[in-house]
Amino acid sequence: MYLARIRKGQDIHHVLRQSFFDPQRACYRFRDIFELGIAPALFIDRGQWPAIAFREDLEEAVALAGAGNRSGQELERLLWEFFTREEQEELGRFSRRRAVASPPFSPEDEERLRKEIHLFDRKRLYFLRYGAVDQTRLHLLHKKLCRPLFGQCRDEREYHFQMLERVISPAEYRTYVFAIFDLQRFFSESYSRFMPEALDQERMADHLVEDICRLNGDREFWGEPAEAGALHPHLQRYLVMFFDYGYPSRSFSADFTREFIGKHRRFRWPEEKSPLPAEVNAAFGRSMEELRRMSKRDLARLFRKRAKELHPDRGGDHHRFIVLNNLYEGLKNRFGKS
Repeated sequence: MYLARIRKGQDIHHVLRQSFFDPQRACYRFRDIFELGIAPALFIDRGQWPAIAFREDLEEAVALAGAGNRSGQELERLLWEFFTREEQEELGRFSRRRAVASPPFSPEDEERLRKEIHLFDRKRLYFLRYGAVDQTRLHLLHKKLCRPLFGQCRDEREYHFQMLERVISPAEYRTYVFAIFDLQRFFSESYSRFMPEALDQERMADHLVEDICRLNGDREFWGEPAEAGALHPHLQRYLVMFFDYGYPSRSFSADFTREFIGKHRRFRWPEEKSPLPAEVNAAFGRSMEELRRMSKRDLARLFRKRAKELHPDRGGDHHRFIVLNNLYEGLKNRFGKS
């Protein structure tokens, strides 16, 4: 499932959608699951905070769509941006998000990659992953980067890319469009691969419009016939990126400095120190061995109980509250059984 944002007049309406494979049309399409209107935050029930609930009809619709008894977790993921920063930090503290190793590419994955992933998708992933304007090494794109796109209809995939594109600064928009449409192929200048701002911009704009119109009618890209005579909203944003924004200011010294720092940057995690048993006992009221035998859920429950007792707003000690919080952050992944 995914969250679609549809402009209606001056408002943005939000709809929960789900991709599915239509055997009759032999392509992935989407179905609407629930209309959230212009204010999805109204569907979040914070009455039992820090426990989170959602409106009953919304949870039921998501459960029927396939989430089952995980509808609450699925909605938390889908509506994450509508929680406040403080709520996100609090919820993230108790989440069980774990890094999962991606399995190697199978022959079935290779076939799906060939059938489902359009060249334009690969070009966007290539820039977003490597920041490379020159697309001549596109074949080096790591295949596993394409795996999240499997099983998505074009609509879901475009919203997925919109989320990925949030990391791009407005100063990079025009360069991004130049790269993903591979506009350098129309220019023979030696610097076209790394300095698009020095090229003929009118000629570049003409080629861009031609490429977008061609993509707009590409049956392979959309999975089904595109609507005739109209530019799809998912492509309109690239015209905005190109025509409404300029190139970033640059200089030789700035480029040299950036490259030098990038080549010599080294990152090391700070050395992790084990907490003292006395500190743990004072903070949690339990011994280190007792904490080791707890499940992660019980450990989180104990932390919440102690946090309420020590919270400064409830008359607790500020320093002890900070110590408790820091200890929990260090212990929650080390102690506690799944």
